[in-house]
Amino acid sequence: MGHNILALATKNPNNIFVGIDPFINGVANLVHTCVEEKISNILLYPTPVEKFFQDFPKIICDQIYILFPDPWPKKKHHKRRLVKANFILAILDKLKTKGKIFFATDNQDYFEKVSIELKELISNKAPMKIIKKEPKYLENTKYFKRANKLGNKVQFLVIVKI
Repeated sequence: MGHNILALATKNPNNIFVGIDPFINGVANLVHTCVEEKISNILLYPTPVEKFFQDFPKIICDQIYILFPDPWPKKKHHKRRLVKANFILAILDKLKTKGKIFFATDNQDYFEKVSIELKELISNKAPMKIIKKEPKYLENTKYFKRANKLGNKVQFLVIVKI
């Protein structure tokens, strides 16, 4: 729905933000809000993030937000999960030194699997460190609210490129 990127863009009008979402409904909602509120510092790319980085290989980011990606809760679908070791390494390459990846999920199994994969990457000398705390500047989005309503604990990881 774009709540977090809208809040960031509004609070930081001199920065450029790129929203990447393969689902057209989310993109359309964000375009509508940007036009209504005259927000011009958000660029949208309506395809998977991997395609974005293929199409724009020279882009380097300060921060990447991965908030509530589909957890694919059925075990037979875990292979579809976005956040895995190879994906983290690929986007880590697109971060500036000291850049951050923000990951949030309310699915405990997903959080644990990502945590394990990150620890393995670090033990294999991946240039990153992990901070396990809630960032203070994330917007209270639809999925934050949904998790709270369902009584699910939201788990956070901040991955810092070193």
